Amino acid sequence: MAKCKMCGRKGLFLWVSKNGLCKACDVIAELDIRQRTRIINDCMKLADKSKNIKTKLSRCDLLIEHAQVLFEYECKEIPTISPLPSQLSQEYTIKRDQIVLESTTTDVEKALAKAEIAATARTSINEANKALIKLLEAKKEIQDRVRLDKLDELEARVRHFSHETQLNAYIEEARKAEFKGQKKKALDQYQEALFFLRNDDIDDSLQEEKIRDIQLKISELSD
Repeated sequence: MAKCKMCGRKGLFLWVSKNGLCKACDVIAELDIRQRTRIINDCMKLADKSKNIKTKLSRCDLLIEHAQVLFEYECKEIPTISPLPSQLSQEYTIKRDQIVLESTTTDVEKALAKAEIAATARTSINEANKALIKLLEAKKEIQDRVRLDKLDELEARVRHFSHETQLNAYIEEARKAEFKGQKKKALDQYQEALFFLRNDDIDDSLQEEKIRDIQLKISELSD
């Protein structure tokens, strides 16, 4: 007994196409698949060849959206497109993650390069903060754990840079004040540095030497 794979109608005299669909469903499915296939093919070209990151990402998104609709046909064993919709969806989800990773890495590296040559600590930290914002936004978009791990590593680098820059700024100000004989200002900056180390996200046991050295300077200046 013939049965339509799409609407579920069945009967001894029901006509079904080579795709296993009744006449009405066959017309609808053929048109839908043809239109979505055209859109997917256009998206593949732009996602692969465009130099504009936003265009590449939007085409990946659109392709995945249409591939997921075609996947419903695939599940009913109705022929659609080659590669299969499930394969295309997986392939371009991975591709999208890679685009986000590469784009974010490039932007973060540029921000860090600016931060490293900035004239002031404040400017350096501002550039690093811009990089952190890009990283946090990118991490919301990526699904693949391996690529997320790479962004985590990059984030750790940026946070370490910001931490060292801020700490060094306090210590540098303290040393300048000491050199100028401004004992009170020097003491204040060393105390700022100590407070910073005591209240950061790093275990104090990992920065014992820095804490000890600053405490020693505070003790010297407090006499």
